Amino acid sequence: MKNKLICELNKIASNKLLIQKYFPLLEISTNVSMLHRVSLIFVKVHYKFFNILYPKRPWTSPASILFFDRNLNNKMVGLEYGSGRSTFYFSKKIKHLVSIEHHEEWFTSVNKELTENNVKNVDYFLIPKENFSLNAEDKDIFLNEFDEYESKKNYLNYYNKVNEYPDDYFDFVLIDGRARVRCGLNAIKKLKSGGIFVLDNSERTRYKHLFVELENWPNANTTNGFMNTTIWIKP
Repeated sequence: MKNKLICELNKIASNKLLIQKYFPLLEISTNVSMLHRVSLIFVKVHYKFFNILYPKRPWTSPASILFFDRNLNNKMVGLEYGSGRSTFYFSKKIKHLVSIEHHEEWFTSVNKELTENNVKNVDYFLIPKENFSLNAEDKDIFLNEFDEYESKKNYLNYYNKVNEYPDDYFDFVLIDGRARVRCGLNAIKKLKSGGIFVLDNSERTRYKHLFVELENWPNANTTNGFMNTTIWIKP
């Protein structure tokens, strides 16, 4: 199964019909070359066209959506940090989904829609930002070893929620919320061997610790032309 997933992942990631190169967002100025302008127009048109073909799906890369469509199934249990369109999409693809959200207003909106659509296979949790100061010992752990930007957000209960589940429990994990490094590190041991690990917006340098931690896992990087989605397969 692992070899099949890896082959499928590499096949989709190298699909010439999908965007292969990451085009950074460019400031509009007279110094922007015509090539860059044309590239940005191409990327935007390509992405809008893909949205027409796949209207209700996560805000991840087109290649990642194709991979999900072909490899997620109704026997799988999944976890997502960050909710929304992905929650409804995964609820239709897999057996059961654990979804963790930090934003109360957004949680209320999504939860209302889940109820109205009679979605029964999602455990949906609101775990908001905490307001407390780290002591000196915690600062040494949180601020020096991991990304300071995320650690200062005080999402301790949020990123530790996954620790309530047994090791090797999930078939699929998507990290797309707050404190992504900590969420990802905690989720690693909860993912089954052969499981799918996804980090959205993976082009951000503050997530580099996850790349170091997963350096020996087979992976592929995909993009929508502006933002990246990296997918790993757990050995």
